[in-house]
Amino acid sequence: MKGIHAVMGMDFHAFHGVLEVERELGQVFSVDAIVEFEMAPCDDSPKAEPMVRDADVYETARNVMLETKYKSVTSLAGKIARNLLAECSKASNVTISIKRKQLFISGSVDYAVAEVSCSRKDFEEDAKG
Repeated sequence: MKGIHAVMGMDFHAFHGVLEVERELGQVFSVDAIVEFEMAPCDDSPKAEPMVRDADVYETARNVMLETKYKSVTSLAGKIARNLLAECSKASNVTISIKRKQLFISGSVDYAVAEVSCSRKDFEEDAKG
């Protein structure tokens, strides 16, 4: 059985982006995290412990969002995904989406989204290679 746990709409005022103004003034980023894991059929018991905790997902995203200034929002999403896989031993796949509305472009755009989806196997192969 596959389980999915999602924590959506985590908002952070952070200092990421290519432009100096983005890294100096900051902007609001909305982060969605989807964590997939394998469940045994017996994991549907009322006494089963949660595979993923909301607070842990939030703290991981918050720490990455606020610790370093990234130029690439896609790289930022990848770092959150990598950290969630490292900190949640039951996770098999993680998808991170980061939305931002404050865009410094001349045109009408609602928002931009950077998304990364990775599995534990991606990093195991990376370590071997």
